[in-house]
Formats: sequence, C-alpha cells, structure tokens
Amino acid sequence: MYGKQLASAAFALAILYSGAANAANVTSVRPESIVQALQNNGYKAKLEKTSDGDPIITTGVDGNNIVIVMTDCTKGKNCTTTEFVGIWDCSDSVEKCKKAAAEFNNQESPVHVLLSDGGKTATTYSYLLFDEVGISEELYIKNLTTFSHYNSEFSVAVSEK
Repeated sequence: MYGKQLASAAFALAILYSGAANAANVTSVRPESIVQALQNNGYKAKLEKTSDGDPIITTGVDGNNIVIVMTDCTKGKNCTTTEFVGIWDCSDSVEKCKKAAAEFNNQESPVHVLLSDGGKTATTYSYLLFDEVGISEELYIKNLTTFSHYNSEFSVAVSEK
C-alpha cells in the first residue's frame, strides 16, 4: 500500500513540475510568450496583427530590425510556424545584394535570402516550427541571435566596397 501511495505522489509531482517547466516555454501558438521572452532578455517587442489577422512582432537585435511573423495560423490563432524576417533596401546596391544573396544561399546556413523588385529588395528569413509545448526561452533567444548574426553578415557583405 505504501509503495502505491509513494508512486502516486511521485507521479503527481512529476506532472506538476513538467507543467511548470512548460509554462515558461516559448511557442508561436501563444505569441505573447515570444513577446515575454524578448522582453525578459532586454529586447523591445511589439505584438500586432497583419491584415489577415495573423500575429506579427517587431523587434531589433544588434542594430538589425527584425520582424517575427507567425504563419500557418487558424483564424489568427494557433500558429505553428514562426519566421524571422529582415528586409533591406538594395536600390543603391543591387549588384552587391545579388552577389551577397547568391553567396548566402549557397552556404549551409539556417538563413536564406530572397530578392524581389529586380534585386532592389532583399529579404532574409529563417523558420522555426512549434507545437503547444514550444521550446525554452534560452533556445528561442539563441535562434533569434543566430538569425541576427547572419543578418549582420549580410549587411556587411552588401556595404563592402
């Protein structure tokens, strides 16, 4: 009898603590968890909605403006994908942007570059997939700072003379 009670108590504690650990996780299913993670780590974060009603967060890291877009949503909620997005105006450096984009896209990197408007606009992006459990705040911030690192490299490549 004592063994069953001990096992039940241990199981209840495991459930309690696993719920507490998950409560702090970051997930695009709950965009406010992303805002909280950013703010907890000293970043500004503004949660808004796109014209389609999907959540979008604006922030900045290391001088890079970054937009965090939630996609694969159901009526503006329960989004399962997050995209980190950086946008550059390449109007004055189309050839440099094209060259830098080609180099980035040929690397084994989590960040890719899309060119539009004949190379006048460059968009860097990286995806994160989520479920309701999410990932730790520390890992989320690591993904964000990794994205920012590649954005900085792209910026340097475009501004080189």
